[in-house]
Amino acid sequence: MAGKTVLVIDDSAEFVDTLKESMLYPLGYRVMYAVDGPGGLTMNFTHNPDLMMLNMNLPGTTGLEILRILRRNNCLVPVIFMTADGCESVAVEAFRLGVSDYLIKPFTFEEAQQAINRALQPKQLTCDQEPQTDNDIAVETVRQTAITLSHYINNPLMTLTGNLSLLQESLQQESLDRLMLAKIVQDGQNSVGQIETVMRILQQVTEVRQIPYHHQTSMIDVEAALRQELKHSSELPR
Repeated sequence: MAGKTVLVIDDSAEFVDTLKESMLYPLGYRVMYAVDGPGGLTMNFTHNPDLMMLNMNLPGTTGLEILRILRRNNCLVPVIFMTADGCESVAVEAFRLGVSDYLIKPFTFEEAQQAINRALQPKQLTCDQEPQTDNDIAVETVRQTAITLSHYINNPLMTLTGNLSLLQESLQQESLDRLMLAKIVQDGQNSVGQIETVMRILQQVTEVRQIPYHHQTSMIDVEAALRQELKHSSELPR
């Protein structure tokens, strides 16, 4: 699918440069980009790109509002929705508005490539279509739950990995800083606590409330359960 044109709408010039140079150009795609919603919409309707990669948070608007405008105009461009939040309610709304895929920043080259390949498949859902079968809907509810859980596990794991690397460097230099060591320990404890929270939610998943997803289908509100559990954990005496 090299040679296709990808429109990136994101207000971070640094992120756009990384996406272009490290992911899109090596895959052979042409790239256009805009730093805000109005500019992105103008580019989309003027140049008809093959794919849009749309950020959630934009100056003066949101990616969800851009999706609503695309849908009102019966836009057929496949959209990969990007966000740093990993919020399940946002993911559900994005899929209701017809996005092809959903990436949580930071994502890897492989994750981007897989999402792009899926989005450019000829039979991919577009922004003026609804999921066609009960099986499609069921699969998507499971996928969005996995995305949320992955986000809540991935962030503390990244903190743990980074701190272990920092500790290893300090040990090699034989220059342990007690304040830095205390911070590494505290960050590690916090990260382990967040991962334990995800495990507790998984163990009591049947008790988590459900939210509407599509017609009569519901999905478990993992996002709300995790937030409540993390808030409760932070309020416990230490």
